[in-house]
Amino acid sequence: MQKWSQRSSPKNKSKKEFLATKQITVLEHPAYSSDLAPCDFFLFPKIKEILKGRHFDDTDDIRNNTTAALKAIPQNHFQNSFEGWTRR
Repeated sequence: MQKWSQRSSPKNKSKKEFLATKQITVLEHPAYSSDLAPCDFFLFPKIKEILKGRHFDDTDDIRNNTTAALKAIPQNHFQNSFEGWTRR
């Protein structure tokens, strides 16, 4: 997945033109909508709950513990969150 940042964009092109030249699809959506971000109301709070109160030595430690926290969430919880998202 390619990501766009202002530093990588030539100043003489618009964002959409630049992304089009890199064959990156831009999805149009409202600037803010909680319905578009299931991670905000399901995934991030779950990870925070699992990692709450812990301290990490470095970014590798954070990455490993976050990955373990994600794997600790049962798959059916993910499915239920997306089913709830589609009902909203």
